[in-house]
Amino acid sequence: MSNGVKDDISLARSVSSGEKSACEVFVNAYTDLVLSRVWNLMKTHCDHSVRGKICSLLILQKQRKGSLTHYGEDQCDECLDSYIWFFDFLKNKARAYKGANDCSLKTFVWSVINSDSTYKDWLRWKYGRAY
Repeated sequence: MSNGVKDDISLARSVSSGEKSACEVFVNAYTDLVLSRVWNLMKTHCDHSVRGKICSLLILQKQRKGSLTHYGEDQCDECLDSYIWFFDFLKNKARAYKGANDCSLKTFVWSVINSDSTYKDWLRWKYGRAY
């Protein structure tokens, strides 16, 4: 097992136990993956453009690039709610990460957020048990 995977296992354990500094590192490291997934999901599940409000994910993305520090206009938080849901979900899933076959935590996170079962869990969270 490589040192990188050992570090990933340590981070995953710390995240699953709720250690604040580890959670901050985790969110910072995997925000781009989660943002990408939420953007794809919300193309068909969000009508923020109809409401005339700017999407909070767009603001978050610009803040991460350093091009925006504050945005005072009305924002739509629907997509951001999903972004937060994914990180709560990943926090719970992190305890299952074992680094098997030298799998990195990034690969594990990608697999979890793109799995069909995660998609179904997200639909149930968003719309209720009908899914």
